[in-house]
Amino acid sequence: MHMNKHAMEQNQARFARVAAEWDANPGRVALARAVADAIRNAVPLRPDMNAMDFGAGTGLVTLGLLPYVDRLTAVDASNEMLRVLDEKLKALKVGNVHTMLCEIGKTALPVAEFDLIVSSMVLHHIPDVPETLHRLRPCLRPGGWIALADLDSEDGTFHSDSTGVYHHGLDREGVCRWLQDAGFTETTAREAHRIVRPSADGQTHEYPVFLVTGRAR
Repeated sequence: MHMNKHAMEQNQARFARVAAEWDANPGRVALARAVADAIRNAVPLRPDMNAMDFGAGTGLVTLGLLPYVDRLTAVDASNEMLRVLDEKLKALKVGNVHTMLCEIGKTALPVAEFDLIVSSMVLHHIPDVPETLHRLRPCLRPGGWIALADLDSEDGTFHSDSTGVYHHGLDREGVCRWLQDAGFTETTAREAHRIVRPSADGQTHEYPVFLVTGRAR
């Protein structure tokens, strides 16, 4: 299944609208911090690592991991998201993060360049996740790590606007199997965070966020 051109344009337009105030959401900032911490606990990061943040957005996870690796490439399909990140990098005088505009399936990605690929809350926006994992695998050097955070399967209430949402969360064990099919070993799954929101009946609704990791053969 491929994202059609109209759906892709709708998705990019939505993220362009919200890019400027993306970091103003404290829950989003807390999630990124939790995901970065979970990656640090799950993957043996090294100060010589070259990493990619796939679907980096405004770089909240990128910047959370930056102190623990050598350099990072922030990849996203939204020009506006990357523009916000570029402004942050300039203000922070960060020189070892590079941004890359990428539409998966259209843009050629570097081959055997990265020691680590991370992604947070991106997979549910991708129609064909297994195909994307197959495309990301060659970007890693042998022995390189992948770490993917996303929503566990949920009841469809997480997004108030379902534009560009192709999965109501994902089954973490299913993502592990997709990784194995794409050429990864040592797959693991754990909870990284819980997003807690008030629900319509005055109670709270919890949405667990998983972290799945694997290692390139």
